[in-house]
Amino acid sequence: MPRNRPQRKAIPKKAASVIAGFRQDIHSLNSSVLIIGQKMKYLVRNEKILGRNLIVLNKKHKAFEAKIVSGEIGGKAGTSEMSAEVEARVKDLERKNIELQAQLDSFKQGLASQEQLQELKYVIDSINPLELATLEQVKELIAEKKGKRKQA
Repeated sequence: MPRNRPQRKAIPKKAASVIAGFRQDIHSLNSSVLIIGQKMKYLVRNEKILGRNLIVLNKKHKAFEAKIVSGEIGGKAGTSEMSAEVEARVKDLERKNIELQAQLDSFKQGLASQEQLQELKYVIDSINPLELATLEQVKELIAEKKGKRKQA
């Protein structure tokens, strides 16, 4: 005896295309959610790394402060020597900076501006020096013409 199975009705083409569109949208949203999840994992990992770095830097800062307070770094006698050394170094760097600025200014004066280059390009394009003849070439042409006239 045959079983009574409910028969499926054919889905209209319009409904099938709408369902296919929904499937694509859901797939796209799923992909977007997965990407956002990956980015969140990276953010959490980077946050942990930054936190560890911050703790290490904080420890170094406290150790440095302790050395300053205890007098290991920058004692009274060392401070004046260090400041004189630093001051001399700063003056030297300022002098070098002024020299470099002067060199840069002289270098800028030796260069042509963009407007000058455009003007030069215009002149060269209008003259077209490849079509010009040298003085020697002109003398040779004149000599050739005189020679042909004498022969004729």
